[in-house]
Order: sequence, then C-alpha cells, then structure tokens
Amino acid sequence: MIRDLLDFAPAQPQHADVCIVGAGAAGIILAIELVRQGKTVLLLEGGGADVEDPSQEPYLSETTGIRHTGIHIGRFRAHGGTTTRWGGQILELDEIDFESRPGIAGSGWPFPKSELTPHYAKAIELEGLSHSTLADDAVWREIGLATPAFDSIQPFFSRWCPEPNFARLHRDTLEKHPAITIWLHANAVEINWDGPRFRSVRCKTLSGIEATFTADEFVFCLGGIESSRFFLQPRASDGPWLSSGLLGRYFQDHIICAGGTIEMNDAHAFHRMFDNVFSRGLKYQPKLRLAPAAQTAAGTLNVAAMVSFLSDSDAALAQLKETAKRLLQGRWRESKLNDLLHALRYSPLLAQQIFRYSVQHRAYNPSNSVIELLVHCEQEPESKSTITLADSRDSLGMLRTHLDWKISEREIYSIRTFVEVAARSLSSIGRVIPDPELMALSSSFMERCGDGYHHMGGMRMSTSPNDGLVDPNLRLHGMENGYICSSAVFPSSGFSNPTHTLLALAVRLAEHLS
Repeated sequence: MIRDLLDFAPAQPQHADVCIVGAGAAGIILAIELVRQGKTVLLLEGGGADVEDPSQEPYLSETTGIRHTGIHIGRFRAHGGTTTRWGGQILELDEIDFESRPGIAGSGWPFPKSELTPHYAKAIELEGLSHSTLADDAVWREIGLATPAFDSIQPFFSRWCPEPNFARLHRDTLEKHPAITIWLHANAVEINWDGPRFRSVRCKTLSGIEATFTADEFVFCLGGIESSRFFLQPRASDGPWLSSGLLGRYFQDHIICAGGTIEMNDAHAFHRMFDNVFSRGLKYQPKLRLAPAAQTAAGTLNVAAMVSFLSDSDAALAQLKETAKRLLQGRWRESKLNDLLHALRYSPLLAQQIFRYSVQHRAYNPSNSVIELLVHCEQEPESKSTITLADSRDSLGMLRTHLDWKISEREIYSIRTFVEVAARSLSSIGRVIPDPELMALSSSFMERCGDGYHHMGGMRMSTSPNDGLVDPNLRLHGMENGYICSSAVFPSSGFSNPTHTLLALAVRLAEHLS
C-alpha cells in the first residue's frame, strides 16, 4: 500500500517490524525480501511517486576540491530513487576488491567475496535478469565468437537490467502486499534513541507536515552521500557512531576519464570485440580490466575501461533506440508523433541499426565515430575526500552537505598504467594514442577527470568500532537495532557500478534480520 504524507498525516505513530528509510534500489529490495520472510515493513521515501524539483532541494550541496558533478545530477529523491534515472548496469565487484592488498592502505572487506556469492545470485533475480547468461564465455558463444584473449588485460561483460526502474519492476508487490506500507514525501529529519536502541524516526514534508514512525528494527537505505549527512546532523551529535571520528571520511567515487583515443587497425575485429552484444533480448557491454596479477606487479588500484564510440549521429541514434524500446515493450502511448516522424527521417540509419541488432545481435556504431578509451578507476580506500556539513540549511531545516572531492597521484598513475598496458595488448586491432597530459602525470589532466555518480564510503564497514561505522552485518557499532544498507558502507570500491553489490548486501541483511 502506498500512502502520501501530503494527503494524510497519521495521528498516532505507525509501527512495523522493520522501518526502512529510503525507497531506492536497496530499500525496495530489502522490503520485498523481508515481507517474503514474514516481516511487516514501513518504507519511508522523502520524494514523491516520481522525481519532483521541490523534492530535490535538500540535495543542493557545497563542494570544494575537484569538480564533482554527481552530487547534484546523480541523486534522486523519489520512489525508486536513482533507479528512476540510471541505465541499469549490473556488475559484481572482483575478488581482489575484497582482499587486503599489499601497499594499499585500508583495502579489504571484513569477509571474502564468497560470502556474497549466493546473495549476488538472488540479486540477479530481483533485478529482472534471471534469464540472463551469467558466464562471459557463454555470451561470446551465443553470438558465435571465441572469448578474446589479451596480455595482462581481461575482457568481461557488464549486464543491463531490461527494466531499470525498480519501483516499476516491483510495482505489484510494493502496491499490493499487505505487509508493506510505503509513505511518500516522508523525509526523515530526526532519529530518536534510548541507550543502544532506536525508538522512532520523525519525518516531515517540505510543507511542514510531520509524522513519527516506530519499529523493532531500523534500516537506513539512504544514498552514499546522504547517509553521512543524516548521521552528522547536530541532533545526532551524541550518537555512538561519532566515537571513531570516521563518519564522512574516506568518501570514494569512480574516476571517469578518456585515457586516449583509438585508431582501428582491423575494423572488423575491433567492432566484433567492442560493439555491445544483444542476446535473447538482453544487453551485454564488453569491457576490459587490468588483470589482478598486473595490478599487483605495478602497484595499481583496480581499473577498467570501455570503448566509447562518438559520432555526429549519436543524438539521433539515442532517440531512435528509446523510441524502438518503447514500441517493443508495448508502451505505444509514451511515443509522441515527433518520435515517429524522427524515426522516419532517419530511416536509413534505423535500417542499419535494426540489421546490426536483429541479425548480428550487436550494437551499430557508425564508421566515422571518434573512438575513446573511457577508463573507470577505483579511488584509494583511505581516500582524502570527505563529507562534512555546510553552515546553510535546506528547506527541512537540516544542514546541507559539504563535499571535498580529491583525486590522488596513485589514482592517476593507475589510469596511466592501464592505458599503457591496453596500448600493448590491443595493438593487433587498434592503435591506442594515450592522452599526453596523462602520460606526463600532469595536474591539468586531473582537473579534467569526472566522477561516475557512484557515491561510496563515509560509513565504512569494519569488525572493530575503532575502524569504521558498521559491523559486517551492517549494524551500526554501538546500536542494537540500527543498520545502514547503503554504498556508504563499502570499505573499498573497485571499478564496478556499486548497485549490484549493494543489492547483494540488502538480500544478506534481510536474511540476518529474519
């Protein structure tokens, strides 16, 4: 059942077995898993049924350091959270990301990747990918090709959700299950506790309507940045989560940059390697990672890349893809007359795209494309980046976020090393031309780097309360019934999109709470 605090304010505190704050990907999956195991759930969402400009106002933040774009355009306060706007890319962390690596301070998780293996499998089902091909070698076989092999570089695929909006994907359960109550426009502004137990959370609309919610267990599924901001607020200044002094520290994002351009030596082999794959109705994106042995030998962080094709017809192709997707999914009413006229105007381009997709099961990239090696690199686990509070307040009365994002020399070195190795490994099919400022380790290259909208760290997971904010079961150190299910708990970030790992943690947490 979905209720809106703007329409109805309960006179008495609402109660459930578990209160989940935040109805993004993690909150939705956690709620679904809990009710399947017999729990009652309150799911509190600060935004509305879709993204609204007023609901975004609390995310306005102050920044210093390297320009960070995702703090403003990579966060969405709405039912479904960021899944209402993301592409739906799914990728596991590597085994090496869970290990303590020599010379990399703070590396390693409190458990090995094998601890998450069954939960990754469950997350695949909950992401609508249960019929996807999970083995990369099998994807290559499905399109009649052998798995490519390179020296010190490993090819792999990311997978893409066919329905990326989790509020839409799980609509029936969220709207009809009697054990779930979702409250929209219920912005959490204060948590109340007595000793080691949380008792209630106070919520407020932007117009000032308030309500209180109680539960036996509380789980905060706020975003990677918002998690730290919420627990840094002055109302929480005597909480045990402040004892380590680490709240808001070690913030990480993925560094995204063009490490160089590529000129094809063998166009047929190059497109066969790097054009996106479409098999049995699902999208697989070819990528390259630096092999673990090469990372260890060179002393780099975990780093990977995709090949980006840029052409003058990109905008037309993107619109054609979106129109075709809506029509194939039977969403005819969402297509406007201009969309159909646009498809007619670019019918030759559409014909090439359809042939490449339906016959060869690959994406179409025009021959005149500029090709870039788009690198995505992890940040150091003990990053110098920090989340603190600004002096100004938002419309809810909460202090705004101040983010100081930094990029280290080791991170730039890791990117340069990857580009050098890729240039050697890909020489038979393409000539990689590294960015000269990258090769010189110039500070001006650092200023050109972007973020991946992947907000991690700030509430690090640890076995000891001296080293982090939450224990391996995501319970806040010092509290008996408070949990953080957010990418903020990641001790290290690898290069992989964080959502899939976060959902594996949500499935694992549901088992723990049950």
